[in-house]
Amino acid sequence: MGILKPFSRAQKPLRPERLPSGCYTIHRGGELVASTLPSSFSRAAMLEVGRVVIEAFHSAQKTNLALTDLHLKFSGLTITAREMRGGALIFLEPATLQLPHAKTPPAMHYKNLDEFILHLENYIECWKQFNHYVNLARDKKFTREDETQFLEIKSVIAQGLEAIIASTEKGGPKKEEVRSLFANAPSLRYLADMPESIPTVEGQWHKVYLGLQSLLGQLKVQQNKADKGTGWSLFGRK
Repeated sequence: MGILKPFSRAQKPLRPERLPSGCYTIHRGGELVASTLPSSFSRAAMLEVGRVVIEAFHSAQKTNLALTDLHLKFSGLTITAREMRGGALIFLEPATLQLPHAKTPPAMHYKNLDEFILHLENYIECWKQFNHYVNLARDKKFTREDETQFLEIKSVIAQGLEAIIASTEKGGPKKEEVRSLFANAPSLRYLADMPESIPTVEGQWHKVYLGLQSLLGQLKVQQNKADKGTGWSLFGRK
């Protein structure tokens, strides 16, 4: 599958104070969707790591390998990546350091309806990952790394929600619904210690998930109309 060399193009070696901590998502088109990494960290480096990760997943699919997760060590970093319908969710963590980092504003900028649909599909995959972590809490089979990743995925989801609300006048989840869900799932440890709260969290998650799928369906109808030349208004706006 090749060797991961995301920082080989005349990049300065990562000094301890420059080691990133956070996560980001790449849709199947290779573009950045959302990130919680420090704003000082190179966008080009994120895209390069994403490109190599996606190529690894594609190579595995071509050889019929059931590869859905990658765990790598590179230049002082721990890189964990999860396949998301052609895209990827990528976590970067210093291998030896836990450094605070500033949140990066959402990277969702929609050029057209097709781009919005790509980003929305990626966002829905993030919601699937949220449910994956809830299941880990139910089974009490999560690690410290899983706990950190759970908090990061919630940050990505919150960012994506703001971008979706700003881009569409109808459909999709409401802020209050997501905030209530997150309040009931502050951490994996909390869910593991309070298993009676998990059904409530799952019910809230299911409602939001169906709302996102409904919005995706509406947008794909608009996309089909545009493909047929009947015209469309992006996200209901003239």
